[in-house]
Amino acid sequence: MRLLGDSLGILTAVLFGIAIANFLVKWINRNWVMKLPKESVFRGGYQTVLKFLVKNHRFFGFGAAFFMVAHVILQLVFLWASVTGIITAAIAVAVVALGIVLYKHKKRSPALLWAHRGAVIALILAFLVHVITKL
Repeated sequence: MRLLGDSLGILTAVLFGIAIANFLVKWINRNWVMKLPKESVFRGGYQTVLKFLVKNHRFFGFGAAFFMVAHVILQLVFLWASVTGIITAAIAVAVVALGIVLYKHKKRSPALLWAHRGAVIALILAFLVHVITKL
């Protein structure tokens, strides 16, 4: 069961990582890729990946949330839950909730977007503490 718990945790991290890549991929596109010639093969391929990530960003986030819940339940049932893991899960719930609010409101406020991004930074830090310490 410990292997299943570890696998669910890794899958959660990978899916959150792909969802978080949305911001980084857009930033790279805005700052470097858009400056390449329109005929560039790299630019075309990059923008294909960009469109896929942007279009499916919420699904990667929902998938990560689903596997995170499964991971937490398994850890709690077998009494392997850690304080840092619970804190990380709580921050992840906040990230997903803010993402849902952003998605539902067609008129997106910059403050809400920055709250979502700030929560993601907190999630990354909490995740690193959780993985390093496993307390």
